[in-house]
Amino acid sequence: MSKKTCFMIFVVSVIVIMAAYILRIGAVTTQVEQVFSAMRSPYIAGAAVVLALLLNKQKYYWLIMLGCAVLTAVLVQLFVVGGSLTAWSLVYKTVAFLVYAYLVALIRFML
Repeated sequence: MSKKTCFMIFVVSVIVIMAAYILRIGAVTTQVEQVFSAMRSPYIAGAAVVLALLLNKQKYYWLIMLGCAVLTAVLVQLFVVGGSLTAWSLVYKTVAFLVYAYLVALIRFML
């Protein structure tokens, strides 16, 4: 991903989230709040940042990050949270992991 593409994704996502909160679009704000609550987990944050920094020069970076995100979401749900593997909880944890990986890539481009 190029520097310009990475920054444009950031700008568009911030605009969409801000517009959803200003216009009170519940379908978007509920999902954003769920992802943000999944981002509070130190296990997901730590795993995402460490793996993003270790694997940042790989050829298939985002495919590897997606695999690591799903694996981390399953492991956190099974061993830390406990309970069943519901699809939505795994999706929110996976997206939270990918958001952290994306932010690490964005910071790397900005430095």
